[in-house]
Amino acid sequence: MENVKKNTIKLFSCIILIIPFFLGINADFLFVREFNISVILALIFFPIILLFLGKIIELALFDEKSIDILKKHDVIDSLINNNKSVLFFFFPITMLMEELIFRYYLTGFLFYHLGSQLAILISSMIFSLYHIHIWFTFKNYKILISFLSYSFILGLFNGYIFLNLGIFPCIIIHYILVFIMYFDIYQKNFKNK
Repeated sequence: MENVKKNTIKLFSCIILIIPFFLGINADFLFVREFNISVILALIFFPIILLFLGKIIELALFDEKSIDILKKHDVIDSLINNNKSVLFFFFPITMLMEELIFRYYLTGFLFYHLGSQLAILISSMIFSLYHIHIWFTFKNYKILISFLSYSFILGLFNGYIFLNLGIFPCIIIHYILVFIMYFDIYQKNFKNK
C-alpha cells in the first residue's frame, strides 16, 4: 500500500511539474539551442566517463554490506522481483521530475541570473544535496557518498547538455545512465541468487 501511495504522489507531482511547459516558462530550453562539435563530443564521451566513474565509485565504496543494503532500493528490488511497472513507468517518472526540477527550472532560472557556468555548478551541487535522502533510507555512508558524488557529476554533464540541447536529451540520458548503474549492480550481485 505504501508503494502505491508513493507512486501516486510521484505521478501527481510530475503532472504538476509539466504544467509550466504549456505556459511557455523557460521555453528556450525545450529544444536544441546549439549543436556543434563540442556538444557532439560531450554526448559521446561524457556518458562513457560517467559509466567509468560509476564503476570506480562502486569498486571503491561498495562492500558486501552496502550491496546487501541496496537490495531495498526500489529499482534493484524491482529488478529482483521483475516489477515492470516500477522499472518502465515510475522510475522514468522520477527521472523526469528530477530533470524538470533541477535542470529545467533551477538551471534555467540560474542561467538567466548568473550565467551558464555558475548555473550548472550551483544546480549540480543542489541536485547532489537533494540525494541526501539516501541516508535516511539506507543509513550507510558509502552508499550516501556514492550517490552524492555520482549525482553531482551527472548534474554537471546534464547541465551542459541542457543548456545546449534542451530538456529532453537530459531526461533520456539520466534514465539510461542511472538504469545501467542499477542494472549492473543487480546483474553482478542479485541476478542468480
